[in-house]
This record gives sequence, structure tokens and C-alpha cells, in this order.
Amino acid sequence: MEHTTGRSAQPNSSEELRVSLDGLAPIQEGVPKRRFAAVLALAAALALACGLLAFFCVCQRYDYGLQLAMRLDSQAAELSQARDELAAARAELARRTEDLAQREEDLAQARDAIALLEEYSVAAPDGTVPEYATLFPDFYAPEWTGETVSGGRVCCLTFDDGPSASTGRLLEALDRYGVKATFFVVGKTGEADQQRMRDIVAAGHTLAMHSWSHDYKKVYSSVEAFLEEFDQLYHWIYEVTGTYPSVYRFPGGSINGYDRGVYQEIVAEMARRGFVYFDWNASAQDATLTPLPASAVAANCLKGVGRDLVVVLAHDGAARGTTVDALPAVIEGYQAAGYTFTALHPGVEQVTFGYPKPR
Repeated sequence: MEHTTGRSAQPNSSEELRVSLDGLAPIQEGVPKRRFAAVLALAAALALACGLLAFFCVCQRYDYGLQLAMRLDSQAAELSQARDELAAARAELARRTEDLAQREEDLAQARDAIALLEEYSVAAPDGTVPEYATLFPDFYAPEWTGETVSGGRVCCLTFDDGPSASTGRLLEALDRYGVKATFFVVGKTGEADQQRMRDIVAAGHTLAMHSWSHDYKKVYSSVEAFLEEFDQLYHWIYEVTGTYPSVYRFPGGSINGYDRGVYQEIVAEMARRGFVYFDWNASAQDATLTPLPASAVAANCLKGVGRDLVVVLAHDGAARGTTVDALPAVIEGYQAAGYTFTALHPGVEQVTFGYPKPR
């Protein structure tokens, strides 16, 4: 019995077990649904929060990028403006540097001029002015207001010692080519020579001074003698032509064997009176006892080709017929080399022989 009773007390296989599980099912079924819903809600909230956070981050990054782009554009504009200002500042610096260099050059030239004035001054160390400075009070050059000429392939033809029987032929040749020249005349009073002087001026050439007598010993015997010679010629030219000359040439050139003791004072005094002198840097070499062939005269004159400013020395004399004959070849030779021609005047850059530099 006990054995039997004990066996019957145990659940009867699967039915009893299912009844037991069915009784527990409602309790086991409700809990996971509520939790799942809560998890879903939490996940949705988290997803929304993440989405909002991501959107906020994107917006913040967009705003930051926009601000950065605006800042970069502003900085680029400022950089461009700064570069423009720097370029302008550099240009201004270059201009001022150039101006400074020019001022330094002008200052150097002024110092050289002062040194030259001190070297060639007509005044004594105590300031006393020599007596010749008071002589010939009407011997002063007319004021020059024309243009300047300072090189650039320019040729100046000059003829010394006239007027002469060759003057007319020279004027004809010059007129044929439309060239203006300079005639350094001496004191000649004959009617024919006076007419030649008037013809020179009427044709538009420069009539310049070369001393009255052309006697070296007399001209260079003293500063006073030089001034007297040129004062006499100065007034004679005006009397004959109605034109006062302002250009002169030393007989024999500014440096010669006769004027060593007086040339500095002559240069200074004549410059003080406003006169300008010219030597030469090309010569026909036609002042010979026996006239040179025209071809040789032309070849000599054309040795100046290559210089920017050429002053050619030739002579106007009755015995200088070959000089006249050479003139067409001389003019055409310089024209072929690209030169223009001008007569001398105070605006032409001086061509002079070399002087010792101031110590």
C-alpha cells in the first residue's frame, strides 16, 4: 500500500506538467512585452537624441565652415590689399631712392662746380675782384632761352677764320642739304666780308666769335687783351648783322702753347659774362700750307662717327676749296650713320678739351 500510494502521488506524465505550465503562462507572458516596449522607447529616444546631436553637430560644423570661409575670404582680401599696399610702398621707395640718387648726383655736381669756381675764380683769396672784371661793361652775352642739345647722334659742323671767298660756296652746299652750321669769324671789315656775315645770319646759321686779330701772341698776352679782342668783335658783329653773338672759340683751341698762364681766368671771366666756348672732337685737319685732297678732308671729318655729340672743326678760307668740295661727302656720311645736324648755341652741351681736375 505504501508503495502504491507513493507512486500514485507523482504527476501523471505530460498532462499534469502542461497543466502546471499553463497555470504559469499568464505571468511569464506579460513581463517581456512591457520591458520590450520600454527598451524600444528608450532606443527611439536615444536614436532621436543621437539624430538631434548629429544634426546639431552638422549645423555647428556648417556654421563653423561658413564662418571659416568668410574669415578666409576676408583674410584673402586683406592679404591682397596688403600686397597692393606693399607694391605701392616699394614703388614709392624706388621713386624716392631714385630721387635721392639724383639729388646726390646734383649735389656732387654742385660741389664740383664750387670746386671749379674756387679753382678758376677771378677773385683773389681776400675777395678782391681783378680790374678786368670792371672793363667793357657792355660786353655780356644775350640771355639764352632756347632748347638744350646733349648728344644723341648730333653733328655740329664749324668753320673757323672766315668770312672768306669760300663762304658763299659753303652756304650753298649747306643749303642744298638743309644743314645748319657755325661760323667762327674774325675781324674783317671789307664790304664783301660784311655781306657774307649777313648772309650767314640770314641763312639761319650761328655767327660766333674767334677773336678780332687771330694773333695768338696779342690775344693771349693778358686777360685784358683777350677781352678787348672779343669785345671789339662782339660789337662789330652786332653792327653788321644786328645780332649779338653768345658763342666763341679760342684761337688754337682752349688749351694751347700761348694761353697757359691766363686760360683759367679767361674761362672764368667769359663764363661770368655769359659766353659759352666750344673746342672740337673731330677735325678736317685742313689748316695746311698745301690743301688736302677733298677725300682726305672728308675722311678726317668722319672720324667723329661713333660719338654721341660731334663737333667738327673745319676752316672757311679762300685757300680751302677742297674743304668745300668735301662737304657733301661729310654730310652724307654722318647722315648715313644716323646723325642729325645743328648749329652751336648756348643750349648745346659743351665739347671742350680736358682740364686738370680740381685738387
